[in-house]
Amino acid sequence: MPQPVTVFLRQSLALKTAIASCLKEPAQKPVHKLRSSTRRLEATLELLNFSTDLAVRRKSRPLRKALRKIRRAAGSVRDLDVHRYLLKSFKKGADIVRLDHDLASQREKAAKVLGDHLKKSEKKIGELLRDLETALKPTFGLEVSGKDLVRLTRSWFAKKACDLDPQEDDQLHSIRKAGKTARYIAESGVETSKVTAALASRFERAQETLGAWHDHLLLLEEARAVLPAQSPAIEQIQQRAVTLRQEANSAAKHLLVTICSIPYRSGVH
Repeated sequence: MPQPVTVFLRQSLALKTAIASCLKEPAQKPVHKLRSSTRRLEATLELLNFSTDLAVRRKSRPLRKALRKIRRAAGSVRDLDVHRYLLKSFKKGADIVRLDHDLASQREKAAKVLGDHLKKSEKKIGELLRDLETALKPTFGLEVSGKDLVRLTRSWFAKKACDLDPQEDDQLHSIRKAGKTARYIAESGVETSKVTAALASRFERAQETLGAWHDHLLLLEEARAVLPAQSPAIEQIQQRAVTLRQEANSAAKHLLVTICSIPYRSGVH
């Protein structure tokens, strides 16, 4: 059965490794690993909130705050990497080259901000992780069945997303974020439970579609900020963003129908 504390310890080590890699060289892969490590650790903390006592929850609050800061700093760099990659699929022209150059410049600055933040916070993050590891020792053998993990994941997503309207961009984005965390919660049990693996895959499929839309939406905003209003590049990006918006809307609706048909229930105790 899934063991939340074991998952936390594994994710804690992954985060420390990712921070060290980014401090050495904030290249694309280390930055992506750092961002995903913070998200996975945040999802694990959600799981622990359902399955441990209030003392552990209080202990996790400073770590949550620190993780959000790292995730945002890493996210700024990662988004720019993704947007430069997306540009390769568009017809190359002067405006695409200009936009790519601007994104590269932004990326250099964002990577420096990330590096500076990691230098300042690496020691503190290590201390927060050790404090929580110590607090979790009495619950080291905690297990959650695959069935309970599925119920917990569905309940968590229902609470965060089932009242949202995918017709609204900001709410569609919130559905995307909730689905990503729900996926990572479910993935804590994929090695021991087929039902949680299936649920994680369902969230991952939706996440890919919603993520493609959101990446192009942000790329469009960046293009509009840099290029002339009548730029052919803006038109190209906008056309694709509109198509992906329709696909994202359908994916979100399907996810809501599938997950939110399950009545909300509190988590594992």
